[in-house]
Amino acid sequence: MPSQESYNEQLLQSLRTKLLVMGAKTQQALDDAALAVLNKDLPRAAAVLDGDSDIDALENQIDEAALNILARTQPVARDLRFIMSAVRMVLDLERIGDEAVIVAEQVTLADKAAPACVERDLRDLCGRTQAMLRNALDAFQRADAPTALIVSRYDDETAQIMVNIFQKLMQAVSDRTLDPWQFMHIMLITRALDRICRRAENIAEHAYFMVEGVSLKHRRHA
Repeated sequence: MPSQESYNEQLLQSLRTKLLVMGAKTQQALDDAALAVLNKDLPRAAAVLDGDSDIDALENQIDEAALNILARTQPVARDLRFIMSAVRMVLDLERIGDEAVIVAEQVTLADKAAPACVERDLRDLCGRTQAMLRNALDAFQRADAPTALIVSRYDDETAQIMVNIFQKLMQAVSDRTLDPWQFMHIMLITRALDRICRRAENIAEHAYFMVEGVSLKHRRHA
């Protein structure tokens, strides 16, 4: 019969595995959504929509597993920080999945590919968003506090890309080279990607707290 310590470790490892699976599925949803936007890839968009229920199911499983561990093992120190971080992180992952769905839906609703005037900026924004989430998840998996600290700070270049896209779209509408419906689709996509970046920041903050026991909340620009 396994010892209580061994049993506790099994519960924690199971929670960690579920969290990593959810992170991988969320990353895949974002990657597929980005490809759908950049290539007007409807099958990729459909894959994002179909996979969202798996992410939602994992959220419920992780919440239940975390509550079970808290009730049975009374964790302290780093184990408790891990569980607290997992509970917070799962909410951000679920919301990122929802934002990927918004991106995929806009791809399916738009009757044209992204306009040429913002194609490069949109590609850069997708790439930065994907990298931000991937780095945040890696920092969590490797318990890498320095990387988590870097990812937790939304960089000015990404914010500038957002501004560039908006300005170019407004100019295209003004010049009547872009219809308002297409403008709306691209803006909804861009805003969803921005919100994903913010959620990736949160995940990096959770990773830092797990490792260092220090909260970065409200300190991003200190």
